[in-house]
Amino acid sequence: MKISSDFPRRIGVAILTLGLIVLLPANSFAETYVVNGPRANASDENPGSEAAPLKTIHRAAQLAQPGDTVLVHAGVYRERVAPALGGTKERPIVYTAAAGEQVVIKGSDVWRPQWRKTSDKHPIYAGALDPTMFQKERLHPYRTRLKGMPAGQPRTLGQVFVDGLPLREVDNLQDLTATPATWLVDDGGRELTIHFPQGKESPAEQLVEVTSRQRIFAPYRRGLGFIHVKGFTMEHCANQFPERFWQSDSPQAGALGCRAGHHWLIEGNTVRFAKSIGIDCGYEGRHDLEGSQPTYPNTGYHLIRNNRVTDNGCCGIAGMRSIGTRIVGNIIQRNNWNHHIAPEIGGVKFHYFIDGVIEGNLVRDNDAHGIWLDNVYRNARIRQNVVIGNRGSAVFVELGQGPLLIDNNVLANTRPGFDKQDPRADGLCTLDASGVLFVHNLVFGSQRFGSFHRKLTDRQGAGASSIVLRNNLFIDNRAGHINLPSPGPDANDNHADHNLLSAGSPRTSLNERQQVHAGGSQNIEAESASASISPDLVLTLDLASDARLSDATPVAEVGQDFFGDPLPAHDALAGPFQRLTHGKNRLPLWRNTVQD
Repeated sequence: MKISSDFPRRIGVAILTLGLIVLLPANSFAETYVVNGPRANASDENPGSEAAPLKTIHRAAQLAQPGDTVLVHAGVYRERVAPALGGTKERPIVYTAAAGEQVVIKGSDVWRPQWRKTSDKHPIYAGALDPTMFQKERLHPYRTRLKGMPAGQPRTLGQVFVDGLPLREVDNLQDLTATPATWLVDDGGRELTIHFPQGKESPAEQLVEVTSRQRIFAPYRRGLGFIHVKGFTMEHCANQFPERFWQSDSPQAGALGCRAGHHWLIEGNTVRFAKSIGIDCGYEGRHDLEGSQPTYPNTGYHLIRNNRVTDNGCCGIAGMRSIGTRIVGNIIQRNNWNHHIAPEIGGVKFHYFIDGVIEGNLVRDNDAHGIWLDNVYRNARIRQNVVIGNRGSAVFVELGQGPLLIDNNVLANTRPGFDKQDPRADGLCTLDASGVLFVHNLVFGSQRFGSFHRKLTDRQGAGASSIVLRNNLFIDNRAGHINLPSPGPDANDNHADHNLLSAGSPRTSLNERQQVHAGGSQNIEAESASASISPDLVLTLDLASDARLSDATPVAEVGQDFFGDPLPAHDALAGPFQRLTHGKNRLPLWRNTVQD
């Protein structure tokens, strides 16, 4: 009888020692499956050794057992990686790029049609799409309408890249002709017409890629746990906008997706140019791409650390019910380039974010809210983040009771969003949300309020109570620093005290004056204070000599400042930095080199 070489790993190993039979547990011997697609001898029929590597990551993902490692060498891999199994706490399954090597997994394919020039004046060419490119995914991106877009802006799930540059989809020939670096699809999704970028007039000499897959790294089976994903670049994905995902067939589906799994480690990856969400780490909603599925109650407990999540069409990182998840040290920037208005837009967006932490991230220049916690955020914490240049709110908290602790963040230069009916441009905004402790933050340059709070609807649990703003530093917020609601049945026990408020912009709104000042507020006004951040993320904070810095009341839940320095037991400084002095302070805010 022929015995498979992996037979001992699957059933355990029997060892005869001194007359005793010892049965070792299955998978006591971990395997490393090597993938090296560019190698001439690479084949998915190989055993997956360095000498005889596998060709695709997906094949390795079908072989890997708990405790195994999938080691991927440099190259471009055009495939969906769908792990068949998860690991265990002691024996996770690890997917990792080889040290120092660039591994790119793409949801696109190279497109080389029979080009037809359609303009004498411009580098405009048309080509036919081969429908067989899209058969594996059961989706034709160029025949599928992108949801969540305003009327008059028809767009598809497709994307086109020329030498790595993303081109913009238009919906008529006039705009295409007038604008280089654009593309147009005909009504039946049969043909694309491209106005090539300047300097790239000959399409035969360019690398043209079209998106063909709706996921890049995501299991088909839901609920897998203890999977590590480390060091990859994932880009180009035709995933759908999750419009009303909790009740429709448009789930939260990221290019990299945990698929209702638990205890994933996602570390050191770059995830970019998804049509919708970059990374999802929740249960996706009531429906998913493979059909209706039940809720997985243990979804979460992920660590998403030191990734770059950029230039995605809707959201950077999203999760529907993600318990105990930590989002740490990531660069999350330039997301929502589709300019969706609502609902799932944000650098980071979570529903049911319980016992989770969002810590030490750079959340920058997203055309959406920087960080948005929506509908249950119990025992969550947002701390030591740099959240700058986002649209709508730097931090937006909606519909919940808390407690939520937001401390030692820098929230700066918030811009208005795209919804003309919603004028928000606030540092912190809470709507129908209670139980928020906002302490030792720096908020400056908001184009509306530094801090804005309201009850707006009659949704169950909606309110605006137990909001505490303490020991913060507010500078140069255009409409005012603090706007709390007037006291009432749904707005009680709110406090704003020991905050340092710069002069020159309104200190408080009328509503906040009615409540806080009548209660003997101890906020402090500085006649002269300014703040700015350079492109390399050095904060310049200039505080005049009249500013009383050391008057903050300690908060038991907060023991460290932005840099990890301990807060004193008495007379802590307002804001996130305990090293401040009067005059000009220069503080580097990001430990890593930041590149666009």
